[in-house]
Amino acid sequence: MNSTIFCIPVVLRLLYSTGLRISEALSVRNKDVVFERQYIHIRKTKNNAERIVPVGDELEKVLKQFVSYRDRMPVASINAPDSFFFVKPNGTHCKTASVYKWFRDLLALCDIPFIGKHQGPRVHDLRHTFAVHSLVQMVGNGQDIYNGLPIISTCLGHKSLSATQQYVRLVEAMYPQLVGQCSSVSAYVFPKVTY
Repeated sequence: MNSTIFCIPVVLRLLYSTGLRISEALSVRNKDVVFERQYIHIRKTKNNAERIVPVGDELEKVLKQFVSYRDRMPVASINAPDSFFFVKPNGTHCKTASVYKWFRDLLALCDIPFIGKHQGPRVHDLRHTFAVHSLVQMVGNGQDIYNGLPIISTCLGHKSLSATQQYVRLVEAMYPQLVGQCSSVSAYVFPKVTY
């Protein structure tokens, strides 16, 4: 009843699909998830600036399925507007440390070595992956990086574009075909790599 495993699949999907920080995801309350308009209102943020995070169709399906199972648990006020969105079967909300533990367990199950000491793989790397994949998708759809980077920056809740640039520094190495599609105005996004 005290296990977080019930929430782990949807929490990981949410982190990858939105670029949320784990603390932001776990602080979401029921009233913050607005299915009718496909967004999540993030109130508790690192930079103390509330923001709206869009929810795509596939993530919406996952979140609704989670809610349908979660609301069957015999927990008082589980679907009350001010209750936490992610709760354990005993009704208490999920903690960051528990998500980290399950993430490392999943890595071990998949034979992916956990190096530690900020070397990864880390839960926070899902945020980086979101940023890179979003940028690749935008450029692949014909959007200029110059226009796409502020959108990603806003979704991530960054105060400046320079903070977002750190997340997309690997795009050139991973997707060299995109560099030719980028305008010269946004060339600063890709730092020169020296070996």
